[in-house]
Amino acid sequence: MTNDRSHLPLATNEMETHVREVFPIATDPDEFAARDGAGWMDFTFHEFRFQDPELDSWIHAVGKIITDPQQLEEVQRKYLTEAEFIEARKYMDDDDLEEDHELPYPK
Repeated sequence: MTNDRSHLPLATNEMETHVREVFPIATDPDEFAARDGAGWMDFTFHEFRFQDPELDSWIHAVGKIITDPQQLEEVQRKYLTEAEFIEARKYMDDDDLEEDHELPYPK
């Protein structure tokens, strides 16, 4: 099975440089998603293709995990301690509440 992403827009050189500076592509995508995925819930870089095949593959692997709640939970359980897992899930739940405007506001 091929990962044909030719339908995706090509990232600009500036975006590719920025992504390379921000993301640790030497880290396994599963581990990155587990440890930092909760902070990237609005991750959209996988909606582009990158000229560097290694970067392109890494970004798309991370994007696939982060956008699939079940897969994200699986890698979090694999790489995180129980305390880290609880903290990550709480962060994600709190973020969901903010997005839904369900946080109780002080009276």
